Amino acid sequence: MNFNSPILKFTLCLFVLFFGLWLVRDTSLPVAHRPAELKLEGRTMGTTYHIVLADLEGDATLAELQALVDTRLEQINQMMSTYLPDSELSQFNQARSTDWIDVPAELYALIERAQQFSTITNGAFDITVGPAVNLWQFGPRDITQQRTLPEDTEVTDALSVIGFQHLHLHPDRTALRKEFSELYVDLSAIAKGYAVDQIVELLSDYPIGSGCMVEIGGEVGTVGVRLDGSAWKIGIQAPDSLPGTLTARIDLSDTSMATSGDYFNFFQVDGNRYSHTIDPTTARPVTHKLTSTVVVTENCADADAWATALLVMGPVQAYDIARQHDLAVMLFSRNDTKITSQQSPAFEKVITQEK
Repeated sequence: MNFNSPILKFTLCLFVLFFGLWLVRDTSLPVAHRPAELKLEGRTMGTTYHIVLADLEGDATLAELQALVDTRLEQINQMMSTYLPDSELSQFNQARSTDWIDVPAELYALIERAQQFSTITNGAFDITVGPAVNLWQFGPRDITQQRTLPEDTEVTDALSVIGFQHLHLHPDRTALRKEFSELYVDLSAIAKGYAVDQIVELLSDYPIGSGCMVEIGGEVGTVGVRLDGSAWKIGIQAPDSLPGTLTARIDLSDTSMATSGDYFNFFQVDGNRYSHTIDPTTARPVTHKLTSTVVVTENCADADAWATALLVMGPVQAYDIARQHDLAVMLFSRNDTKITSQQSPAFEKVITQEK
């Protein structure tokens, strides 16, 4: 998903791109006996964040934590945004040099991680897909400008400057090198997940009781359990369901979840639908039936990357690789006007077992 994209409205507790997600409350206790949880919220990366703390002990205050969270998110955005022209990543993208360019160690480490995902997914995940994303006007753009279809020659030109194998890493210097000056790196498909992990790590150093849940633009990370000792329960709503109608409920504890999809971010020309999910191997929007993905993993950056890669692959390949890597995955496909879902065996283990 594009981070720094226009803010999407939240319907209930959490409503994110492509389908709804809710923090499910334990309604078995009378209201007076339900434990009160503490919340932080704000804006970052062109979207919103929501944090629920089980508790806050000692001398720490919510205002202090809010300031720390905002500062850390600003640091990440200033490194990794393609929307800020002076970010570290934007400066690398703007450089015409094909020599080694030093970058912050934190930025280098995330790019190295992304490159590993590109190898694992045979290029379905590719942070150099930016030229095609921008060509199809899903990147930084004037939102008042009407989208138009690019010419075939433009798509061919974009494809010629895409390919993770053309980005080289120098671990001894934490430096990057482009094979050609037009190479453009876009971390939208992993940066929000990474930011969730960083905020989870930050909060874990504070007396937050039994745990916390962090959500940024629909990507979720958790530590421990809620104040009442239960896991963090997240509700998943399919794209065609009525608000509040959940397809599944999952338990998260020291685990993370990320989503990707095309349910909102698309445009139509002459009756044809063009998704924001771009296949790096064609430089064109995907045309298969897979419309959204849910991935549960130990950390959110990995979940974020997998969610995007699976959406590029399509329903058959996505399910096969999920089983191969024992990934907890839920896939939603669009068949005519009907939405169908499929779960990997590992995903069935995280579904809440209703009593």
